[in-house]
Amino acid sequence: MSIFESLEGMAKGMSRGTEHAAVAGGLLEELGGPAGVAGLIQTFHQNGAGSLIQQFANGQTQPTDPNAIENALAGTGLIDSVAQRTGISADTVRSSLAAVIPMIVNHVTANGQVTTDGQPTGNPAPDA
Repeated sequence: MSIFESLEGMAKGMSRGTEHAAVAGGLLEELGGPAGVAGLIQTFHQNGAGSLIQQFANGQTQPTDPNAIENALAGTGLIDSVAQRTGISADTVRSSLAAVIPMIVNHVTANGQVTTDGQPTGNPAPDA
């Protein structure tokens, strides 16, 4: 099972699940797939949000504050890019990212694909 399929299933179980699934897909496309999550994690650290990454990696995957996500992504243009890619408003993307980024970070760090400081480990994605 791919990271997107895993996230899509989790996101659909949430309220606004269809939007969350679309945003998760748009985010992974923007990042270039699971390997791009390492760069996302590094951006959080560079913008002073490393503590959020630690929380997500430690299993705290409930949605976080959309403003915290916006601040952690400052300067990347990622929210607008995902909004344009998915056709969903930037405000909705921001809210959805607050729900899906914790799951994405937890998934890639728990499976040993990326360290909590954003370094790819070279470990392959787990089998379904």
